[in-house]
Amino acid sequence: MLLFAILGVTSCRSATPEPPGPSSATTDEGGAALDALSTGVNPPEVEDVGVAYAAADANRPPPARWATWPMPNAPSTGMPNPQSYDKSAAGGVLDRVTGLMWQRRVDPGNVTFDEANAKCERLDVRGLRDWRLPSRIELVSIVDLAETQPSIDRDAFPRTPSDWFWTSSVSADSPTAAWYVYFYFGYPKADERRSKFSVRCVRTAKPPAFTGDPDAHYEVGSAAVRDLATGLTWQRAPAPRTFDFEGALAYCGHLSLDGHSDWRLPSMPELLTLVDERASKPAIDKNAFPGTPADAFWTSSYFGGAGVKSTEAWHVRFDHGSAIYGFLKTSYNVRCVR
Repeated sequence: MLLFAILGVTSCRSATPEPPGPSSATTDEGGAALDALSTGVNPPEVEDVGVAYAAADANRPPPARWATWPMPNAPSTGMPNPQSYDKSAAGGVLDRVTGLMWQRRVDPGNVTFDEANAKCERLDVRGLRDWRLPSRIELVSIVDLAETQPSIDRDAFPRTPSDWFWTSSVSADSPTAAWYVYFYFGYPKADERRSKFSVRCVRTAKPPAFTGDPDAHYEVGSAAVRDLATGLTWQRAPAPRTFDFEGALAYCGHLSLDGHSDWRLPSMPELLTLVDERASKPAIDKNAFPGTPADAFWTSSYFGGAGVKSTEAWHVRFDHGSAIYGFLKTSYNVRCVR
């Protein structure tokens, strides 16, 4: 299984039929609203919690390169900030945790990175025109690691293909590559922008939890670093040695640091909030987290949500910022959170 995880993207693509060509029309996930718009019939009045915050088309809020809200976790894991969606919101699915509104159903057909950006920019759903391609961390926020094929809430996002989905985040290693999230399992990785993937657009429906200087969102102490946006406090220095998965859980569970003893191993989405998309080797803020090795760090997320039945769990690689799963007996680095 580990070999497949490492080579999964290549082998999956070779086994996947050639995707259909890009769609020439931009459609709403439900269809009816855009049918009305295209025929000139006035759509129903928009009653959307985000209308007051919607920016004009020329002033669309830029995608966040880091989380500006608490990072949601799969509800079945018992982790903080469980995912919660309002499916009755006019125009899309409102994430109650992040304040982001998502396109509910995606169009068939795969497109290049540039085409994906253009597709979202011209999307018009019931008069809402401030859609954009989500950033890496935004798209990660709707991954449900307790599910596979696809790794998403199927009720909130019906008919989601188990496919690669583009993000707006360009790779720090190469300007010709950009990040995607693979919703077969739920991991983020980068690929060439000429590749053709699926698209799910997003808009900022509510003001983010943190709107300050993006380069000053960490409150750095000698032993711990607090993320002012997510509310998470991180162990500043990584554990002094590597551990297998059970050892990593135990290390964080027994850690007493900075006057606190409620430390734990972070979930995969939580640990991905530390990835700095502008950096590589390591892909992290080196001033806030000095001495971080450009290597793999354990998360508490079991592969496939299988819990104690699983033989694998997720880790985040801080050489480039991707995530993948590995055997529980493998030794990786550890950084705890509270």
